[in-house]
Amino acid sequence: MINIAGKLISNKVNNIRFFLNYPKIDIEEENDHVQKFVELVNKSIKNEVDIFEEIVINTYFEENIIGNVNAISEFQIAFNRGNIISMPMEFTQIIGLTDISHIYSYNYDFNLMKKITLNDIFKQDIYFEKIIESYVMEEIYEILDNYKSNMTYGVYELMMEAIYICDDQVFYFNGRELVICISSFELTSQVDNLIEFPISFKKIKNILSDYALRNIYLYYILIYCVKNIIVEIKYTYKIGGNLWENL
Repeated sequence: MINIAGKLISNKVNNIRFFLNYPKIDIEEENDHVQKFVELVNKSIKNEVDIFEEIVINTYFEENIIGNVNAISEFQIAFNRGNIISMPMEFTQIIGLTDISHIYSYNYDFNLMKKITLNDIFKQDIYFEKIIESYVMEEIYEILDNYKSNMTYGVYELMMEAIYICDDQVFYFNGRELVICISSFELTSQVDNLIEFPISFKKIKNILSDYALRNIYLYYILIYCVKNIIVEIKYTYKIGGNLWENL
């Protein structure tokens, strides 16, 4: 079983205020190899936090920023089942009214002691990059259209050409959906927040790998069904009925 605790770095450097929340993973496993892998993952997460803190401080002094700066990080436990985890983590730097955000994700299988990539999610003979693009481009068109009046046609076209899904694309999953994440700076300085594109596993189940079907999607479906059965049992007894008579 995997336990995920929240850690907090709260300090102040000059006019920079840090509120950095990050996860620390612990696993109930006696295997030394697994424990060492957990340590490596925790070090990787803490390293990202340290790098973000260093970048914010360097930017503050190099650009002679006037005013207060808030640096914040938050994480979400999207999936934690069967020794598999998926956690997005958002880093945000707020300078005045400007909000610059980017996101990382931590997707790991502690049974196999490996990082989960999009190559693990889809079948080997599937060109998943183009398939994902087809699901997200329509929404991206709509998002950029909202800002089109404030930019030149050339800049608009350049941004459209720059949007693509790569092998190391940031993503996470929650059992129901695969969520593709794009940070604000990847689109335009005029979009000041993170953008997420959920793709239902049900829609793409025919191109999911056996690994994803067995360990993520079907695992979620099983848990969902069991929970519904428990709710139905509780409801039946609450109204004074006999479960077996109702079957």
